[in-house]
Amino acid sequence: MQKLTLVFACVCLSCLSGCSLLDRQQSPKLLDLRTDRGADPSVGRGQEVHITILTDDPDNDELDFRWIATGGIFAASRQDTLIDLFQDSVTVVWQAPLEPGVYELFLELGDGQSETLVTSGVRIAVTQAPPIAVVGPDRVLDFNDTLRVVLDGTGSSDPDRDALMYFWAQIGGPRVGLQNRNGPSPEFQAIAPADYIFELRVADLVEGIGDTSDVAIARVRVRDRNGRDVEVPSLTRLTRWR
Repeated sequence: MQKLTLVFACVCLSCLSGCSLLDRQQSPKLLDLRTDRGADPSVGRGQEVHITILTDDPDNDELDFRWIATGGIFAASRQDTLIDLFQDSVTVVWQAPLEPGVYELFLELGDGQSETLVTSGVRIAVTQAPPIAVVGPDRVLDFNDTLRVVLDGTGSSDPDRDALMYFWAQIGGPRVGLQNRNGPSPEFQAIAPADYIFELRVADLVEGIGDTSDVAIARVRVRDRNGRDVEVPSLTRLTRWR
């Protein structure tokens, strides 16, 4: 009995010295890191970028994610979606700063058990380009007492995907009142056969009014009830948007 006890003690000591739990601990793996803006992300000032990280930990440890950025802020994180027993898909949201430039985001991934940190990163360009005003094609309509005309500026865009503000001004024809003049599709009631001419400028909406576009011109010719063009003196002087 005494001999068996001695052998068991030797086996245990051998296991502790050569087969520790730390020796069997495996490091986590970073399988994929991608953004919702593509492989070479570029965004406008103040916009959000969703970054998804796919990880794999053979030991099923709880993973730690540490982000370091040269600018901007992380608006949300730790939104975990379990894929299978050992893989997690984690999404963080980074909000771009208001200063254009190229920003670097670094990720450190650890499991709290092994001494290995897995690192990766992504570069995101923050850009600022002027928006583009686009109006619908010129139109010809026949006059009637209830004729309402809707202008079309929905084709306007911003290269940085910033939200837009719309500024319409009438520059020709009998003066009319525009409803929703700061929207993409204002409308007016024609008061007589004539040529109604409007200009549109758009501005990107970041911290108030940012860069403005070049002007786009919308023309609407309203003919008389018989479909004939009528020369009507302009009652509006040239008015530029300020």
